[in-house]
Amino acid sequence: MRTNDWNDWHAFVLVATLGSFTRAAERLDAPKSSISQAVARLERRLGERLLERSTRRLRLTGRGEALLRELAPLFERLEEVAEGEVAQGDAPRGVLRIAAPYEFGAVQLGEVVNHMLQHYPQLQIEVEVVGRRVDPLAEGYDIAFTITPDSLPDSSQIAKTVYAVERGLYGAPSLLARLGQPRTVADLTGWPLIAAPTEAQWTFIDPKGQREAVELQPRLRTPNAGLRVQAVLSGLGLSVISHRYCEAEVAAGRLARVLPEQQPENLRIYALMPARRLMPAKTRVFMQALEQSVLMRA
Repeated sequence: MRTNDWNDWHAFVLVATLGSFTRAAERLDAPKSSISQAVARLERRLGERLLERSTRRLRLTGRGEALLRELAPLFERLEEVAEGEVAQGDAPRGVLRIAAPYEFGAVQLGEVVNHMLQHYPQLQIEVEVVGRRVDPLAEGYDIAFTITPDSLPDSSQIAKTVYAVERGLYGAPSLLARLGQPRTVADLTGWPLIAAPTEAQWTFIDPKGQREAVELQPRLRTPNAGLRVQAVLSGLGLSVISHRYCEAEVAAGRLARVLPEQQPENLRIYALMPARRLMPAKTRVFMQALEQSVLMRA
């Protein structure tokens, strides 16, 4: 009697979910050729194409889409059982993959990551710095942090608010000595500015709760907060920066707060996680540790 090779089915699910033979091979720690052969064997057995391949992208056929809908929840459940994560009291173990923007990863995550590694010897953590919004399920992350001033749209992901980031407008003393101090938000029009690619405007809130926005035409746009701070330190422009991220530069006199009565809109940090019936222990315990860290700083 011929039995199913469930590894072939699993390989197909990962390729279809991640949209890449390369990513599926990385997830399974297997050669890319093995994953390609597994999917090809499954297609021969079923007598149908499941994936349309091109040099640029993969596309599921109708049969492939139907099969993925049926198989994905089954393999997700099997992974939960195999990792021993059904029992909520189990200690975290395995690899916890995290995606985070540079500013948040550098300033906020280090303490929690170190705590987890010190207390859970069977746990490994991978933190990747990203400058865009990540789909944790499609890209194989357990947690993907994203920073935005807006509410997130409804989706199949779990989105949990971690906390708000307070920011200020900062500039180098040399720039302010050369151009003077702006007195109002409107004065920022025409100033050299440094911004993130996602920022079309900055909105400021005064002590009375009145809001005023300035449209941005920055000299430099980059998702890397470190590069933005370097540009500001060099006197190339003003930028809205997290207070915590630049507090050392302010204390040393290398940066100065501009328009201190005007508070830029807070950024909200969300943790995006794949929607699962049960949250894995490694994810659950990490989020609990992060929440505790936030409460201690409040």
